[in-house]
Amino acid sequence: MTPGNVVLAATRAEAPGAALPMAGLTVIGRALKQLGQSPEKRVVVASDGTIALPAPLPANTELRTVADGAAAAEIARALGAPLVGADVVRLDRTRFEGLRVVDEPSRRAAEDAVFAALYRADLGFVARRLNKPISVRLTRHVLARSAVTPNQITLFAAALGIIGCALMATGRYLWVLLGLALEHTQSVLDGCDGELARVRFQQSKLGAWLDTFVDDVLNVLMTVATGVGLHRAGAGSWAVGVGLAGAAMLVLSNLLILRDMRRQKASGDLMDMVWWFSGGRRLAEMSGSGGKPGLGTILFEMGRRDSAIFLWLLFALSGRLVLVLVMATIIALSWFVASVVQAMVRPVRAPAA
Repeated sequence: MTPGNVVLAATRAEAPGAALPMAGLTVIGRALKQLGQSPEKRVVVASDGTIALPAPLPANTELRTVADGAAAAEIARALGAPLVGADVVRLDRTRFEGLRVVDEPSRRAAEDAVFAALYRADLGFVARRLNKPISVRLTRHVLARSAVTPNQITLFAAALGIIGCALMATGRYLWVLLGLALEHTQSVLDGCDGELARVRFQQSKLGAWLDTFVDDVLNVLMTVATGVGLHRAGAGSWAVGVGLAGAAMLVLSNLLILRDMRRQKASGDLMDMVWWFSGGRRLAEMSGSGGKPGLGTILFEMGRRDSAIFLWLLFALSGRLVLVLVMATIIALSWFVASVVQAMVRPVRAPAA
């Protein structure tokens, strides 16, 4: 057996399903992009010319002309490689089995499965119950059918967030509500960019870091804007001081976390890091483990950005902007303490069992 070979059969037998749309791509286009994400594999596309191939093909792809599906199977046998149909939607890149698409009902069922997989085990309560149902539908029915890119969504959402901060700083009831509504919209769109990247196989380190940077900047601006808005609504100058103190703690914690991300070679996602309270595992592994969470994990869940913004919107709706500032400051202090401990402990990932 030649290790790393995969044969993709693109013949008349796979033609009915291979050309059907799937999350903004064709089924065969999805298959090629997915296989192209494993550069260590050599992908042999066995084509009889009946299926239009997307251009350009991934760099690890070799095109061979065959007469029919039997000839494609013969190539796979000769190479000792798995044979994957161009009409198969694989949900797990580590497995060659998947859902075969042959008509519209099977296409819809496969697409349902693709988008259902976006509900990751590490999602918080608000993200899973409120934000995700909205963002997944938006990604599936609008964004995946457009030419927009994940990074463009991130930047558009960032602009909404900055406008929201400006409105919050006015201190006027309706403007503050609208500002926090924009922040919540940004939080929903913050899920769309990652979803689109996953279903289109457009993940990148730049995208992960851009997403984290935008969230960090908006967290700082929201904390300052809340203090300024509360002051303009009649509170004393202490509100501005508390807002600035919270923002300063967030900036310092972000710098410490950034340094540790680089040390751990993390992707830019906080869930990709090993934390001092995570027992040597990435936080995403803890969140999806189903075990009893520790104190650190519980505090992290309570301070999730999507949960905090939703609660702040409810606080502002009831006219209690001071609670927004109190909660924002507590979260900032918690992150600051957690990041300082993280810098002192310097945890390492536990070896695989």
